[in-house]
This record gives sequence, structure tokens and C-alpha cells, in this order.
Amino acid sequence: MRIPYRAFLLISLCLAVTLPAQTPKPAASGTPKPAGAAPRPAASPAAAKTEAPPPAPKPAVRASRPADAPVSYSLGLSDVLPPPVKLPDAASETLGNGMKLVVARNAALPVVEVAMLLANGYSQDPPGKRGLNRAVAHSLRHGGTRDRGGKAVEEFLEERHLGLQVSVGPVLTEWTARCRKEDLPDLLQLMAEMLARPAFQRSAIDDITGQMRAAIQARPRNLDLTGIQEAEAAWFGEQSPWSRRFTYDDIRMIDRDAIQEQYAATVTPGRTWIGLSGDITLDEARRMAAATLGAWTAAASASPPAAPLPLAHGKLIAIDQPNALEARLLLALPWGRMGASRPPEDLAALGIFAALLQSQPGAELDTLMSRYLSGSDAPRLLTGLGPAELPVLQSAMPLRPREAVDATIALIKRVRQLAAEKPAPAALESAKRAFLRNLALDSSSPPARFRLLMRATALGIDPGYWSAVHAAAAAMAPAGYARRIEELVKPESAFYVLTGDERDYRSAPSAAGLPVAKATLTPLAEPAYKADESEAGRARAAELLARARKAMGGQQRLDSLTDAVWDYRAVLTRSSPAIVIEQHNSWRKPVSYRQEQKASIGSGVSFFDGKLGWVHNGRNLNSLSPLVARQFRNEVIRLLFRLVRADHEEGYRVAYAGAGLVQITSSENYVVEMAFDFDTGLPERLRFLEQRPTDGAPIRVEEQFSDFRDVSGVLMPHRIAVKQNGREFAEFILQQMRFNTGLTEEEIGRRP
Repeated sequence: MRIPYRAFLLISLCLAVTLPAQTPKPAASGTPKPAGAAPRPAASPAAAKTEAPPPAPKPAVRASRPADAPVSYSLGLSDVLPPPVKLPDAASETLGNGMKLVVARNAALPVVEVAMLLANGYSQDPPGKRGLNRAVAHSLRHGGTRDRGGKAVEEFLEERHLGLQVSVGPVLTEWTARCRKEDLPDLLQLMAEMLARPAFQRSAIDDITGQMRAAIQARPRNLDLTGIQEAEAAWFGEQSPWSRRFTYDDIRMIDRDAIQEQYAATVTPGRTWIGLSGDITLDEARRMAAATLGAWTAAASASPPAAPLPLAHGKLIAIDQPNALEARLLLALPWGRMGASRPPEDLAALGIFAALLQSQPGAELDTLMSRYLSGSDAPRLLTGLGPAELPVLQSAMPLRPREAVDATIALIKRVRQLAAEKPAPAALESAKRAFLRNLALDSSSPPARFRLLMRATALGIDPGYWSAVHAAAAAMAPAGYARRIEELVKPESAFYVLTGDERDYRSAPSAAGLPVAKATLTPLAEPAYKADESEAGRARAAELLARARKAMGGQQRLDSLTDAVWDYRAVLTRSSPAIVIEQHNSWRKPVSYRQEQKASIGSGVSFFDGKLGWVHNGRNLNSLSPLVARQFRNEVIRLLFRLVRADHEEGYRVAYAGAGLVQITSSENYVVEMAFDFDTGLPERLRFLEQRPTDGAPIRVEEQFSDFRDVSGVLMPHRIAVKQNGREFAEFILQQMRFNTGLTEEEIGRRP
């Protein structure tokens, strides 16, 4: 919440006014005499000398003391327009690869501010792939590079206490960081690797698509975000990239191939700006940028034309939320044009309009809606007037359910009134100050002004634009303001989203006088993905498995494996403190499996022969329960050196499950999804469902493989990170492993 400038003034003066306010005031010279009092005769000089002193005054009773006249301590600052926003002076040039370099030297800054902007906002998502540019940005930042993985990147940043943030807006993707000057070359080198040699690791792609799925499921919990998404879908159209309400179908189209294609089309040096602000000269910046980012070369790509903003026809979107304790109302008023194409006079008028709606004395939004509000949350306003923001004014507020429709009607009337009336001069001047004060607060620090400079540069806005806005606002008269607002603000285009239990409303939503559209908070369940089990799908799956076998050591070597013995050191990271388990495993073809483990929580030996088994806990010998026996059977199925031969195993079915994905189904209908590294072909991840041994509850398990090393001619992962239901559970480290040791059935089944 933004704190008004006047609040800062009052806080700074509070100590100064406390003591003076308690000082007795001198009597006023013109105090009227009490009615009916006889005039006192004038005393002679002699009498004055001999007159007895007046009696001591009685203690004053505070309750009967007349109130002091109010004292004003205003310094007159509320009547002064804030100074115009002045962007820092900057030098710029184009590197040899086409990237634009901007340097705003500020010797007073102890660190260097870094900002990189790319012209690939979410409005440039291809049809049917909403969210793709978010996935591109997330994968560039978190998907590692060809020279270092995602974990190595995070360790590099943590060692230097660097925070590299990436955000995707409607027209720009912004990377921001700050670092010590001595760390700048290394940071620029890392950014160059991310841009020029991205690895697009599957984990990063899974992470962003998982976040998108979670956002769909979170709709009932984030009502304000749901409201603006509904408004955008109605305003722009369901399939428009300007609408951020992506669907499961959009998410399923986002795979590595789609990300790489979009990356190649939109992330190029010619559409990238790198800015540096701090104690650094243009020559120093040029030398560092040329040695790192300048080495990035890519074919120039034409910027796709921005989708035109449609002329919206407003409506009331009603979302029924049974048993809701309060209602939520959102106003979404389209401004019509993006900030980069808006003349200074238009921005000044729209900013004043927003200030009048929010803080016009005596008619501010808080006062207007106070009789309807639920709780202490005041209406909040987002103007949408930034140069790279979605051009829509938003206001969200919680309401008492009974008066929710009445509040909607009151807000509709207020917006229409503001758009049609010519404000009084005093109200206009107050709104000017509020608007310009907000501009000043938004750019009150050197980093904020630097980021504003970078957005202006990327969007082709003159650095003096905000001085022109200030001048336009200062010179705007009521009549001129009214003419511009009549052109710019169309109340009939406003959307209102009302969420609540419609049974509690005193009036029906239709009483608002707008077309009513129904929407729902309940997200549709994601349809189960069905892998391609056709002949073509099986053939594509077999190709991936054959590539994996070749990468691991070859078909012949894997076919020749008859037994294996290996040791794991497992750390259960979910427990506190972490539990360490030493595990010795043995396997003999076809399915005999033995596991011995030692841990602080207990030790034991287990054996499974494919049908039956036993467990010895150090004291007693018992048969395996059906659930535990099934777990052992599934573990044997998932042995990696066997699983990559699934298309050669009798009773197994394989199917293509997407880019780099194979679905494997055993003869017992146990399903495993295997993911392969796009570049090496090695197995990268397993996903499957298990049952908890205690009660049979389903558990979603993911095993992530890394650190492949040679074991008797077979590449095997030496680190396996395990997640259960999306949370980190354990890490297994392979200590040693041997194949074809001559292990006999008697040895593997020997009881303690």
C-alpha cells in the first residue's frame, strides 16, 4: 500500500508539535465580555498603588475549560506540486551483435544495478500456447546452461549474494540484479551463458508448468486475481494472448520443443537491452559487455506486431461462491492504449482521473464504499498507467454480502459521474498533486529511476516524457481535462466482477443495469493424459529407449547382465534431524531381490523372490505383507538397467508420452513414466505411484537421476533425488556397484 506524502509529513512533525501544543495560549486581546456584567470604574493612580493584591486563583477544572482554538502547523507543502520526474543521464551505444548498451553512471551508488530487457512479453505468446513466454523466461533463468547446471548457477549466485530476478510483463521480460563492481564481469558472463547456451533442463520446464497447473487450481483462493483474469478473458477474448487465463490445453503444448522454438524466435541480441547504473564508466561497461554478452550471436528476428487492443463492451461478471463469508468486487476499466503510445497529455488526464476516483476530498473511494465494506480492508487501486503495464485501471474491495450489488451500483454510478463531469478547480488541483506525488514516489530512488529509464529506452519513449507529463498536468484546466477524459474513458467498457454467495444478495446482479455473465470459481479437473499406444507411438517410445541403451553402454552389454550388487547411502531429508541409512542391495536375474539396511531407527534384512518374501528385523522373521511385497516387486521393475529394456521384456507395453517421455506398463499393470535427457539420451527421471505400506494411501513419487559414471561399462546414476507428493524426501548416493558377480540363488536368499 502506498503511504501518502502527507502521512510522512505528519510523522516527521509529531515530536515538534507535541510540546508546543501543550503550552498555554495567551489571552486574545479582543475577548468579548460576559453578558450582563457591570462596567468596572476606572481606578485612580493612588488607588492602584494601595489596592490589595487579588486572591490566589482557584485550581482550574479541566472539564469546564473552553477548548483551545485549533492551531495549524501546515508548512504549505500540500499546495505545492511535486517536482517533475527526472530520469538519470545515460550514454548508450550498440554492441557488435546488435545488443543495446545503456550506462547511467552514478558514483554515489555502492553497487552496480543491472537491468536486461527482452522484447518478448506474454502478449507475444503464439495461439494456443498462452504462458509460453513465461516458460521461456523461467527456463532461461532456472534451466541451467550447457556449461553449468541449474544447481551450479544457484551456487554461483549464492556465493556472491546475488539475486537475479526475472519477470514477464505484457510487452517486456525484465531481468534485474545488483552486484559489487568486482563481481560484474562474472555476472555478465553467467547471463551471457544463459542467453546463448541455455540447457532448458526438464526440471525447470516441469517446475513452470507445475506452477501454471497450481495457478489454475488456486482460482478459488485468489479471488482478486481470478476477477481480473475473468475480466481480461471477457475483454480480450478467451484465446487472446493478452488474456492471462491459460488452460490445461495451453500447458500441454508447452514442451521443450515449443520453448526452444519460441526462444529462437524472440530472444535475440537485436531485441535485447542491457543497462548498468553505478560507479562505472561507458568505456568500462563497453569492455565488460563486449567480452561477455557481445559474444552472443543469433539471427535477427522480426518483432511480431502487437495484437490490437479491442474495444470492450462492459458487463458484470457474476461468480457464485456458495457459503462465502464476504463478497469481492473488482473494477476493471480499460484505458484503450498502451503507455508507449500515449501522449503526455493523455497520461496526465488519466492519472488525474484515477486520483479523483481514489482521493477526491469528500468523495474518495474509501468514503463512497465505506458503508458497504467488510472488515477494515480499504479499496486498493492499480492505475495501469506504467509504460509497460497492461492498460487497465483496477480496484478491488471486500464487501458485506447483503449490500454487494448495492455497492456495485454505487461504484458504477461513481465511474460514470467522474467520466462525465467537469471537476471544480480546487478538486482538480488536489488530484493533480496526488497524481504527481504518486509519480514522484514511484521513482523516488535511484534504482527505481534507472529501471524506468530502461523501460523507456526499450519502448522508444523519450527520457523527457515524464517532464512533459508533469507540465501537461500542471497546465490542465477543468474544461481541457473534461474534453480529454470524454475521449479516453469509456464507462460502458468497464467490467465489474462480483464474487460471493448470491443467496445473500439483497438485489439480483441484474439490478446493476449491465449485461450479466456467469462464471465459476471451480477449475475443471485436468483430463488424464493418455499416452500414444498406437503403432507409431510404440515405435517412437522404442526409439527413445534404444537411444538410452546406447548412451548407457549399449544393447549387448545391458542384455548380458545377470546379477548386480550395490551399496547406497540414503539421507531422508524430510525428517528432522535427517536420518541416514546404509543400504546393501543384491539382484539376481530374473526377479530375486535382497535388501539389507542399517539406520539409527532400526536395521533389517528383506528378501523377495517375485511372489513371496520375508523380513528379519534383528529379532524376528516374518513374511512380507502384500503391500510391502508389491513395493519390492515394483522396485525390481524400476531397476534402471532393466527398465531401459522394457520394449524387449515379455509382457511389458511401451507408449510415447510426449517429448522425451515414455510410459512403461508392466505385466502387472504397474505404470512408470520415464523421462530422457534431451541432449544425452540418458534416463533423467522416473515418475510413478506407490502405496503407503501402513494404509495403502497413494503417494506420487519422482526420482531424479544425476552424476552418471561408468560401472563395468554401464553408465549408472550415482545420485538420485527423491520427491514424494512434490516435496523433497530423500537423496540416494551410490557408493559402489558391481555387475555379473556370479551371485547364486542360495546366497541371495540366505536367511540371517
